[in-house]
Amino acid sequence: MGRTAVIADPAGAVFTVSEPDPHRGAQVVNEPGAWAMSALSTPDLGSAKAFYGAVFGWEADTFPVGDAEFTLWRLPGFEGGEPEQPVPADVVAVAGPGEQPRWDVDLWIEDPDAIATRATELGGTVVAGPFDMPMGRRAVLADPQGATFSISRVGPK
Repeated sequence: MGRTAVIADPAGAVFTVSEPDPHRGAQVVNEPGAWAMSALSTPDLGSAKAFYGAVFGWEADTFPVGDAEFTLWRLPGFEGGEPEQPVPADVVAVAGPGEQPRWDVDLWIEDPDAIATRATELGGTVVAGPFDMPMGRRAVLADPQGATFSISRVGPK
């Protein structure tokens, strides 16, 4: 399948990188039920911006949300997604404050409330939410083994 490395950033958030062999990555992204982006929670956003910018060439757009600061990372020259999607196609990740440094997978879905209810019926756990956010509605879930991921509806309901 290729070569993979497991890396931790300066705050301790663990992630993997891969050099694919025949498998080139996700075939479906940025549509309901598919991977949309990855989200970093970090206690040191400044160091994260410097680290990921140097390692991957990501450019950071930082903006306030209430009392917190969030970052959208863009990959210059990236082409993908659909013109009508609510988040620009060149956004590859989002980062915000968090006590425990970690990366989460975010799946875009139509109805976070219904998916959160269904997840609990199937033995999962609602870790946070569903809750409104400036760009839509989100929940953080855990599967029956405890692996966490987020689900988001971006844009108005």
